[in-house]
Amino acid sequence: MKTASVQQLPQQWPEILRWVAAGEEVQVTQQDKIVARVVPPGSAAQPDFLARAKGIWGEEPSGKPLSAVVAEARGGES
Repeated sequence: MKTASVQQLPQQWPEILRWVAAGEEVQVTQQDKIVARVVPPGSAAQPDFLARAKGIWGEEPSGKPLSAVVAEARGGES
């Protein structure tokens, strides 16, 4: 993984973009602390919300289905 300081960004932006276009992630630092990351598109991991929900509530959560809750809130019957 490559790094670039905040001070280097203005002068080296074209080179940094070439790195990113080539698939490299670039960490941006300020006073030796990482303050940002420049990543290629699509490389950021997407959270798996369904797996997370199943981990909390299991395959079949208790209670009414969401469709029934919405129907009741609209004044209909489930």
